[in-house]
Amino acid sequence: MSAHGIKNLLKNPYVFGASIGILVILFNLSIASIAEGSLQKGYQVFLSNGIFVYLIPLAVGIQMGLFRYHRNITSGSTSGSEKIGMAGSTTSSLAMVACCLHHVSDLLPAVGFILATSSFLIQYKDAIIIIGLLANLAGSLYIARAILRDRAVIADAKKSTV
Repeated sequence: MSAHGIKNLLKNPYVFGASIGILVILFNLSIASIAEGSLQKGYQVFLSNGIFVYLIPLAVGIQMGLFRYHRNITSGSTSGSEKIGMAGSTTSSLAMVACCLHHVSDLLPAVGFILATSSFLIQYKDAIIIIGLLANLAGSLYIARAILRDRAVIADAKKSTV
């Protein structure tokens, strides 16, 4: 498939959202594996995060699918939903990374700041992830609202040209 064909495929909101969700899984699995020193241990740490393993990529995938759909209907014009979409997804991804970040302290025991930070992240991991998911939900709702608003504007514009 050519680069142009892949680009057109990624304009499909479902493909785009699913692709981003898969990238989130791969990114988080990579971070956990690097921190643990092996793919098998990283996979175990990744799965130890319970329901969040499924919710984070799903939430990010949905939000990015909505973002792509909005971008398609507005013919690529930039809007506030782009910034909100990226911010919510970044927050969710960072929350997932935060839950694995404490393993970095195994590699850098001499750095007291890392130890203090990792201890905090371990203690509040679930709360941090939930905040990230809520930010993602808020971003998705914002984009959905923008989609509804812009679809109404487009429909009104089509009516006035007929």
